[in-house]
Amino acid sequence: MPHVRTRLLLVAATVVSGVLAGGIVDRMIVGGPAWHELGSDTWVQYSRLADLGTGLVAFPIEGIGSALLIIAAAVSNYFDRNAPLAVSLPLYLAVALSIIGLLLTAKAAPIMLGLAEPQSAAAIQHAFEDFFFWGLYLRGLADMLAFVVLVVALANFAWPKSELNRA
Repeated sequence: MPHVRTRLLLVAATVVSGVLAGGIVDRMIVGGPAWHELGSDTWVQYSRLADLGTGLVAFPIEGIGSALLIIAAAVSNYFDRNAPLAVSLPLYLAVALSIIGLLLTAKAAPIMLGLAEPQSAAAIQHAFEDFFFWGLYLRGLADMLAFVVLVVALANFAWPKSELNRA
């Protein structure tokens, strides 16, 4: 039953992507403004303990795991016979957004990893600004949008096939 396989992969992708997106929303709305008030010196101390601590394991699992599950769901959907367009299109868009998120992570991760070594105040401020732009705002937007379109794809599984094929 290929539809069952696709649905299970899509549910798993949506859950993991939702955890990733939830963390990003928290950092954008709650953490980001607070870090800007506290300053880059406090941010770098926190980042060394959190992002360069357990975050070195948790964040790659979330980001790469989410992308792999999205891709697996899309591949499964591709091989489903008569997969509804209302499921396929958002799922393939989620793949693109997830890949964009990974590419932006390739830009943001070295900024964060560079914080492990002592740096000047100017370098820390530059890293602070660059990481928020590349790692939080751009990458975060791609990952949040991937989650939204996954929810749309999953919701479209609930509609009768005849309704979806008319769209």
